[in-house]
This record gives sequence, structure tokens and C-alpha cells, in this order.
Amino acid sequence: MARQKGLFKITGTLGAVNFYVVKGVGYARKAGGGFNGNAIRTQPNMQRVRENASEFGHCSQVKKAFRLALSPFLSDIKGRALHTRLMQLFLGIKALDGVSERGQRRVTHGLQTAKGKRLLSRFVFTPRHQLLDALSDRATFDWSSQQFTVSDFNFGVFKSPKSATHIGVTLGVLDFDFDGLSSTLSVSPTQLLEVGTASASFTLVPDTMISTEYTGIAILGLRFCEVVDGEVYGLNGGIGCCVLGCEV
Repeated sequence: MARQKGLFKITGTLGAVNFYVVKGVGYARKAGGGFNGNAIRTQPNMQRVRENASEFGHCSQVKKAFRLALSPFLSDIKGRALHTRLMQLFLGIKALDGVSERGQRRVTHGLQTAKGKRLLSRFVFTPRHQLLDALSDRATFDWSSQQFTVSDFNFGVFKSPKSATHIGVTLGVLDFDFDGLSSTLSVSPTQLLEVGTASASFTLVPDTMISTEYTGIAILGLRFCEVVDGEVYGLNGGIGCCVLGCEV
């Protein structure tokens, strides 16, 4: 590899040399090497690449459908971190599929394993959220009634954004088809509590009880809010969301 000289830098291939620019610096190197699309599709030694690409594409489709199914909880979470974490989750669950051939492994089969269920049931969309962690640990969720119960919980020991006046807590129950990528979501009314509440007890129940046909997933969402003259404004900071449990 050599640097380009002269006032103007060029990109592209001339003869047997590739020209390109990185951070304003021009480089040139001998063309060739790497893999083209036809080689990946046809060459036997590219079989593993094709298998990985097929499974990666499947997990990407699952991630997109799952994220959209939970948009009431996830739509205001910004940045690429959520996408990355979801992709890592589904790639990890897919890898537990022990019944399918490589290239055909699927998330739904990985969820049939104890470890796959554990990965999903412990997943946290927004890591390092002390209040969310404590609330999910201290409270209980019952699948038969689909009720989330909080008893004598002290919200006052946790920090909150300066402009926050209240904390909103919401329960969601999702039935998700990891094969067909269809879903049904039922959400509870949001429980609003004043910041600094020292002892709170309440129960959250979805508007409609869902009879889970595929994979049932209970979701807990938390958000700091500012309430002004009865109007509720969600704050961008302090959003929390985690899986309470799943039923496969």
C-alpha cells in the first residue's frame, strides 16, 4: 500500500491498482483479493459464509419484527445500542438450535432450550437502570392472571432527572410468533407515582388478557415524567424496559 501524491486524490481502480481516500489521505494498492458476490454464492469453500449470512438475515428479520411489536415501549429509545443488543440476543438464542442444519438454525428452536428461555426472560433493553432492576426484582408477575404486583416499594431512594415530577410504570404482555413474525400486544394503563414516594403498592393488568398461542413475553416499562396542570410529558432521560418473564 502506498500514499497518493499530488494535489488531487482519486478513488476507483485503474488497471491493476485500487485508489481510495481515508480521512483525507489518498492511498493506492494492488487490485485483487477479497471475495465477490458470485464466489460467495457458488464456491464450495464459501459454504460457511452462506450459512452465516442466511442465519444472520433470519435474526435481523426477527429483531425488526420484535422491536416493532414493542414500539409502545421502545420507540423513544434512541441510538444503535438497542439494535445491537437485540441482534446479539437473537443470534445467541439461534445458536442454541440443536435440531436444524447450519444455515437453517432458527430462534424459535433455540427458545425450546432452557438456556434460550433464560436468555429471553432475563433480557434488559436498557441496561444499568437501578430503579428498573430493583422494581423487577422486588415485584411479582403472575402468568395465570397476567398481573404485576408491587408491594410497599420505596421509590424515594432512587435518583431521578431534575425536571421529573412523576414516575410512570407500565406492563405489557406480548404474544410473539418467532416463525411467522406476527404478534399481539396488550398494555396496561400507566401507573403514575410522585418522585420520592416512600411506600407504593399497586397492581398492573393489561387492558385485555392474552391467551398466548406462540411465545408469551411480559414486559415492564418505566419512564420519568413531568406533570404540568394535569398534562403528562415523558422525559427522554431515564427510560427503562426489561423482560419480566416468558412462556414458551
